[in-house]
Amino acid sequence: MSISVDSSSSEQDLDPLLKDLNEKKHSFRRNVLCLAAELKDVRSRLASQEELFTREALTRQEAETRARTMEEEMMQLQGSLEERNEQLQASASNAEQYLKELDELRVKLSATQETANASAASAQSAQLHCLALSKELDVKNSSLKEHENRVNSLGEQLEHLQRSLQAREASQMQLRDEVIRVEKEIMQAVAKAGANQDCELRRILEEVSPKNIEKMNKLLSSKDEEIAKLRDEIRIMSAHWKFKTKELESQMEKFKKQIKS
Repeated sequence: MSISVDSSSSEQDLDPLLKDLNEKKHSFRRNVLCLAAELKDVRSRLASQEELFTREALTRQEAETRARTMEEEMMQLQGSLEERNEQLQASASNAEQYLKELDELRVKLSATQETANASAASAQSAQLHCLALSKELDVKNSSLKEHENRVNSLGEQLEHLQRSLQAREASQMQLRDEVIRVEKEIMQAVAKAGANQDCELRRILEEVSPKNIEKMNKLLSSKDEEIAKLRDEIRIMSAHWKFKTKELESQMEKFKKQIKS
């Protein structure tokens, strides 16, 4: 009886312990499960972080690669930029040189334009001068032609006067010969006549013959003087027109030289 009581009391003492142990066991299991879940979660998060780190490493590597590529590109761009800058400087220098040359060309063009204007004005003036000279030349040619006609006419008149003079001289000689012949005949007739008649005829002849001869000589001398005067005038006129002709020819030569220049 005492044994059963003891066993009952020991069971009663063990039950709370077992219960507490079971609770602790269940609690431990729960904790283990919770820890396992947390561990799994931690592992999952760690795997995610590792994957993230891997991605970040890849991204960093890609970024570094891109950075190196960009750096190389920037260096290339820097080189290209420097080369472009040198080209721009050279272009600016060339442009400045071109501007200077353009200014010089403008100055030369302006000077050429002024020269061309002056040449045009000079050419116009020369053309007007040539027209004036041409008109003057036409007038002088006309005058020269008129003078030549006058000289030719005077020459013809001179030849006519010379022929007339020769005819008059011949006629004068014939007249003198005729007078001498008539005087001889009269003298012969007087010689055949009487002495008184001879004296009377001689007196008449002495009065008439010298008067006729003197009158004839005066007339011939007057004609000779007129012919000599005409000859002198023609000679002077001819020399004058020859001088004018040479002067016109000289002016024509000058005019031709002016036209050629």
